[in-house]
Amino acid sequence: MDPFIIKVFLSLITGIIFVAISTYLAERVSGKLGGIIVGLPSTAVISILFVGLTQGISAAKTAAAIVPYSSGLYCFFFIVYLLTTKKDFRTGFTFSLLVWLFFAFFAFFISPKNLFNSVIIGFTLITLTIYWAVKNIHINHSLIPKKIISSPIWLKALLTGTVIASIVIISKLAGPKWGGIFATFPALTISTILITVKSGGTEFTRLIAKNVLISTTTTISLFAIFSYYLFPLVGLIFGSILAYIGLLVVSVPLYLLIFNKLKE
Repeated sequence: MDPFIIKVFLSLITGIIFVAISTYLAERVSGKLGGIIVGLPSTAVISILFVGLTQGISAAKTAAAIVPYSSGLYCFFFIVYLLTTKKDFRTGFTFSLLVWLFFAFFAFFISPKNLFNSVIIGFTLITLTIYWAVKNIHINHSLIPKKIISSPIWLKALLTGTVIASIVIISKLAGPKWGGIFATFPALTISTILITVKSGGTEFTRLIAKNVLISTTTTISLFAIFSYYLFPLVGLIFGSILAYIGLLVVSVPLYLLIFNKLKE
């Protein structure tokens, strides 16, 4: 069998296992710790790793370099979702996906030439959109049911794993830059929204989107930055592990600080 096909299959299995474990843990711990677990990146981490395993470290660095910039643009998916779904879920959900697709092509054709510029633009957009969302987007908690039916973990894991495998294939066919752009696709968020909207309602999905905007966009970029520098030094596997540890060290205290401020 073609080694590439084997690695695509491995990316699918890895994504399924990763999401299944993280979702299982998030649903069985305290709300604050569960929020941290849910906010940690999954699609981007496994996608960048397998782009490297299928195409080499240079391709993984190319994918990682575009991630902070595309993460900044990815924030507009959440802003549009939060603004449009308040009136109609289906229309808002569809429109927000179209916005993500538009900015995906925008990121490919108009993108920074190096990691430094990608980080500057990306974190500027992330900071501004999070600040705007915190100040202007308000969730009506009275519209959220007190009891929400737990979503099937296997379905979210399968959907996310399939997206990860697709990203690896896209990167191989269209180039690692596209792999980095699609690594920011909100696969787990979308699957969670689609599964929980029936039991939790639109307002609950808006709460999910707002929390993910605050937590995940930054962690995706941190992983990409760490992996960009670590891959050439220690390799793909060990580099991914160290990059993930690095984002935990930086993002967990930041996450707790932000959400404590939101409660004040």
